[in-house]
Amino acid sequence: MPLCVYCGQEKPAEQFSREHVIPRAIGGNLRPYNPFTLNQVCKRCNSICGAYIDGPFVKNWLTQNYRAEIAKKYVNINSNPILPLIYCGPVNGLVYKEKICELWLGPTGDTIYHFHEPYPEEPDVPPMVGIPTYARNDQIDHGFAFLFVRSNNPVWHPAILHSFNEQFKQSVIFLGNGPTPQGGRFSDIPLELQGLHQRLKSMSGKEHSLSVKMNVSYGDRFIAKVALGLGAILLRDSFKTSSSADILRKFMWTKDFNERSNIPVRGSSFFRGNLKELQNFFHWPGGHLICILRYQSSLSLFLSLYETQAATIIISSEPEHWEGIIKEEGFVYVISPGLQRYVGPKNIGTFIAHKIEGDFSDPDLSELENEMSRNNGLPPFMI
Repeated sequence: MPLCVYCGQEKPAEQFSREHVIPRAIGGNLRPYNPFTLNQVCKRCNSICGAYIDGPFVKNWLTQNYRAEIAKKYVNINSNPILPLIYCGPVNGLVYKEKICELWLGPTGDTIYHFHEPYPEEPDVPPMVGIPTYARNDQIDHGFAFLFVRSNNPVWHPAILHSFNEQFKQSVIFLGNGPTPQGGRFSDIPLELQGLHQRLKSMSGKEHSLSVKMNVSYGDRFIAKVALGLGAILLRDSFKTSSSADILRKFMWTKDFNERSNIPVRGSSFFRGNLKELQNFFHWPGGHLICILRYQSSLSLFLSLYETQAATIIISSEPEHWEGIIKEEGFVYVISPGLQRYVGPKNIGTFIAHKIEGDFSDPDLSELENEMSRNNGLPPFMI
């Protein structure tokens, strides 16, 4: 029977599913071929990882807002796009009955107030933006949301409405600064919400007092999962049953922070690490960088996401897993989430030489740079 890379157990073939090591929500849905997928992950592990490991990272306050900013750089405004929204946080002192209010911003800085009963929280799980990925349907109050459109340029209005509708597709939605749009999901504002509507109108566009919850360990289990998955893809099969893989497994499945601290995983996590020197070379404007570094008897992963979040971790301390496969100092993959494209593997020396302005340029990296810079400029928000 096949072995599940994530839990290390042998299971019947029908219990396996396709796993995106780099989640699709942050750019792991690459075309036409995705080199960062695994078929050796059981459905149970895939489901749990999505709820408790990928979810807290993808729906972290920082990740959500980086995604929203990057998405606007590659949008085709004429295609009625759906864009991620910027999440600000709960508004202090703004409640309706048992419902709290969370503030979001639309594609053109549009103000969005979402009222809902507090979502369930679980111990040892970092807070998430929006609905937690572990929440059951019967635990979720979708509530209602008011949209106050900022842009007066009609070219932007389809993108604003589609993005708002997608984020709150199960909520009752109202347009706060205009007549109710006909033929869609928008509802007329009921009499009992008229007073709240007037209060929101007076607040829209002004400063708000917010509360944002952050957890410095939000990406610890995620970077271990990515290292384990990439090790299974890139290294010899012996890695999957090795002590190096077992250490990563134990780390990614341990929910308690103090218990994880006693597991001998070496690296530097997203929020707490000081990786500025590495980031000076190993980053990609507007994209992600996967760097596999070979140093002495260790093989490491350096992961830079959205050019701003970076972490590193040891994949393996057993050279037999990569000898003859990973040559010289290692290699990199570059991902453009906005274009759903990647380049790699590229030798680290080649990548650094390309990054340093001089006579050398790599044609594949240059082509990706040119494609990413081919943005004719977005229309103005205000006219």
